[in-house]
Amino acid sequence: MTIDLDTLVDGRPVQVSTILLIVIAALALISDGFDLAAMGYIAPELSKEWHLAQGALVPAFSAGIIGMMIGGPLLGYLGDRYGRKRIIVLGLTVIGLTTLVTMGATSVTHFVVLRFITGVGLGGVIPNVVALVAELTPRRTRGRLIVLITLGIVLGIALPGLLGAALVPLYGWRVLLVIGGVLPLAIALISVFVLPESIKYLLVRGDRNDRVRELARLLRPDLAIDPDARITIAATVPSTSRGSTSALFAGPFALITPLLWICQAANQMANFFSLTWLPTLLQSSGATTAQASTIAAQFSLGGFLGGIVMMFIIDRLGVVPLVILFALGCPLVAAMVLPGLSPVMHALVIAGAGFCVVGVQCGMTGLLGVLYPTPIRSLGTGWTQSAGRLGALAAPVVGGILLGMNLPAQELTLAPASLLAVGAVASAALAWACWRHFGGVHVSEVIVSPIEGHRA
Repeated sequence: MTIDLDTLVDGRPVQVSTILLIVIAALALISDGFDLAAMGYIAPELSKEWHLAQGALVPAFSAGIIGMMIGGPLLGYLGDRYGRKRIIVLGLTVIGLTTLVTMGATSVTHFVVLRFITGVGLGGVIPNVVALVAELTPRRTRGRLIVLITLGIVLGIALPGLLGAALVPLYGWRVLLVIGGVLPLAIALISVFVLPESIKYLLVRGDRNDRVRELARLLRPDLAIDPDARITIAATVPSTSRGSTSALFAGPFALITPLLWICQAANQMANFFSLTWLPTLLQSSGATTAQASTIAAQFSLGGFLGGIVMMFIIDRLGVVPLVILFALGCPLVAAMVLPGLSPVMHALVIAGAGFCVVGVQCGMTGLLGVLYPTPIRSLGTGWTQSAGRLGALAAPVVGGILLGMNLPAQELTLAPASLLAVGAVASAALAWACWRHFGGVHVSEVIVSPIEGHRA
């Protein structure tokens, strides 16, 4: 008895195990987003307690981003070599333990080192979660479900502000670290007992046939799978390329991978620029602190709506929505602090900018889980995420330089807007490359011939 794995997975009905997978994956990314945003609320309180000058904790922010840049490809590589589940548990454990240890930091140096290690864990969770969900869900809903769990990051980013306002005045800034440490540790513990390993990963590895059949029966309880059944998978890249960075540039990936990196870096620069500097720019344009916070919050609200919309169209339209959102986001981001706008129009412009920028981010994550095949899925996602961290790392630096030049606030937003224009061109080229490879807008796993894979 021979069973094709893609047919087995694609015919999988919605069942309790599917829902559990999505819930755990979303919780993992919520913890990721929580830790990303918590530092923004901890830094002011920590500066007061330690009597630090303004900007003294900038190295801690940078260390976290650099850690994520390293953790993405490193833990992505390990996920392709040793399994998604193991590395997800490892990444969550690293995040939880180092976050809790950070409560005892006694100097900026200690804080920076711990934030770097935490960043490595943060960078490694996303690519492995995306890979696991992609490899355990049917093709017809794969992109949609990946976008859905990506919204966990957006939700996680909003939580520190909501919890901090209520808890920090009562318990101090360390309460955010307690939550940020206990949450990933709890999810890691649950994952050990509940989260399945990727059946595609086990099959590609080739030495766990009994385990593959066991997982196949869990995935498809409606099928009678014989004890000696042989489960096969189409070779989208040579198995010898598993974990090989060179495979990211084999065949069609020679064009697709660099374009993905450009799109990710451009989008992340615009995203982090807005998150980092928008309240400051609004205040320099005359808004009060309370007004600036309220108006800037529309960016995240619009972003959440953008992610929801992408969830319903990414499977059908592939890269095309990214081209549209990049193009629309360019003028909207440029107009975020444009003078003379009515309050309603101002809120709509900023919400529209968030809709486009965060919508692109959710769509990009969905495409990464679909385009890269199993042997290099975590690695490809990790490297693309790291390319995005370069944009994120540049955002506060570029913003600080431009602010130091005393330019009008409305001119400063031209920097992220220009990066979105670059992203529009790169995403259009990516759409063309995918159209050429797939013969339409719909995308799926890119197939690389054994000859192309070995040459890379």
